[in-house]
Amino acid sequence: MPLGPLFISHGAPDVLTVPSPAHDALKALGLAPQTRAVAVVSAHWETDGAVRVQSAATPDTIHDFRGFGPVLERAVYAAPGSPSLAAITLDLLREAGIDAEADRRRGRDHGAWIPLALMRPEADIPVFQISLPGSDTAAITLGRALAPLADRGVQIIGSGSLTHSLRASLGATEAAAPHPGAQAFRDWIVPKIASGDVEALTGWQDAPLAGFNHPTPEHFRPLLVAMAAAGLPAAELIHTSWSRSALAMDIWRFGG
Repeated sequence: MPLGPLFISHGAPDVLTVPSPAHDALKALGLAPQTRAVAVVSAHWETDGAVRVQSAATPDTIHDFRGFGPVLERAVYAAPGSPSLAAITLDLLREAGIDAEADRRRGRDHGAWIPLALMRPEADIPVFQISLPGSDTAAITLGRALAPLADRGVQIIGSGSLTHSLRASLGATEAAAPHPGAQAFRDWIVPKIASGDVEALTGWQDAPLAGFNHPTPEHFRPLLVAMAAAGLPAAELIHTSWSRSALAMDIWRFGG
């Protein structure tokens, strides 16, 4: 059975080390036994022009954050890459009319390795990344092009955040009550996600307080990729909680 694409709200990097409902949910989620590899489209790798596919055999761990202490700054997620699946992915993208290039130098950003360090701490399954394009339409097109990977046992993950107001979250404690502005956006968007139909989200920027929750769109677009990669318009909410008041930590699975 093909693996349903996932959307993961990855939160702050210390979700890996600080106990929270989202930390526990990612540990419990894990990877399905039939997973051969993981393909991640993260908010933290955007490219203009060509989509890039990570093709290194042993990608580095990128510490693209600061202020979370030496444990996280030294952490390494040493899962192998998959040059062979990267090549297949490049073919799929080009067949879909997407300009795409291999990237042999880029490592894994924290949007990929932090959640996977909880889901698969053994780091024994190949993980490779695909860059996030610069528009909603391109994100949907990318997701649809990636869909056949599921038939090869590849778990597709869009890693971003359902809400992402850093301004509102910076001074909040991990267990603070949900910010009303973040809650309003989530209340509007969740029924549309639950439909499983990515076209229902094309007007997401008209949602209440969309600009407050996503001053820039890169943390929302991985959701579009994951929804578009599903073979069927079905959606399952696996987890919901809040981190630092304004970060909705939703995890969704699509299709299947």
